[in-house]
Amino acid sequence: MQVIPKPTHGSLEWLTVRHRDDAGNVTFGASETGALMGVSEYTTLADLCISKLQPPVEREPEPQMIKGLIFEAPLLAEAGRLTGLEVTTPNFMYRKGRFTATLDGLAYQPDDYDAPTRIIEAKVTAAYTVATPDDLPRSWVMQGHVQQWIMGLPVTFVVFDKRQHINLVEMPFDEGLMDTILNVADIVGADLDTGAMPDYAYRQMTADQIQALYPVKESRSITADDALVNDVFDLETTRNQIKQLKEQESELVDAIARALGDADEITDAAGFTMLTWRQQKGRQSFDAKAFQSAHPDLYAQFLKEGAPFRVMRLGKGNR
Repeated sequence: MQVIPKPTHGSLEWLTVRHRDDAGNVTFGASETGALMGVSEYTTLADLCISKLQPPVEREPEPQMIKGLIFEAPLLAEAGRLTGLEVTTPNFMYRKGRFTATLDGLAYQPDDYDAPTRIIEAKVTAAYTVATPDDLPRSWVMQGHVQQWIMGLPVTFVVFDKRQHINLVEMPFDEGLMDTILNVADIVGADLDTGAMPDYAYRQMTADQIQALYPVKESRSITADDALVNDVFDLETTRNQIKQLKEQESELVDAIARALGDADEITDAAGFTMLTWRQQKGRQSFDAKAFQSAHPDLYAQFLKEGAPFRVMRLGKGNR
């Protein structure tokens, strides 16, 4: 196991440690194991692969991460109170194989600070009730397995769950699951070491991900096979159906509005409210055109151009 001084959590330096090892090989953070194994609630395998193929970028933390960071210290303190152990947050990251772990807490016996007895992982969730090991979300289990494999210590989760209860849950360790995680990490990591998107991840990518990873440098055409021809025709059909449905929606709205006149509610014979059409306060908006005309220099100072993007349009058969 390699012990690495921990930069500020979420900083570019911290992201870089999790991005590659000293030999330049792809590594995964323990918290990325859920995405690696396809069980993350927030990140897909394709997202993870894209992040490893691009230089690490420091981003604003997501609300879930902010909430976790706010609750982390008091949850670790509560875990210490409930267990009678001394819980501290280590100033190091721990690497083994293709994984790097940033630990929330290590627990020690009060009279022995040389050897930690367990890992404490703090979690806040509004989605789950977590009182037993069976309640642990799969992504947490994957993360905990990597942490235990690296450190050789059992993992206890201290959870503030959706009922606003605080529970301690010790994670059972499954050797077979850990072997599977290591196998997947070796396969995906080796594929990413080549600098190319693996086929199994590419097949999960969205249009937005494709254009982010492959910006067009010069115009290029591909020849469609039968499957791609069918996809293009199906896209055209779907867009036409959407257009027809929007027109139908507009016609129905107009007909209902004519029936309502100055009324604002429709009920059925039993008095059940079927539809309302009530007055709302008008939305406030900023008149950018007027501001530009009145203050062109100031407008130019705050003008921001977005990143280039690709627009998918159906062709007209031109050659």
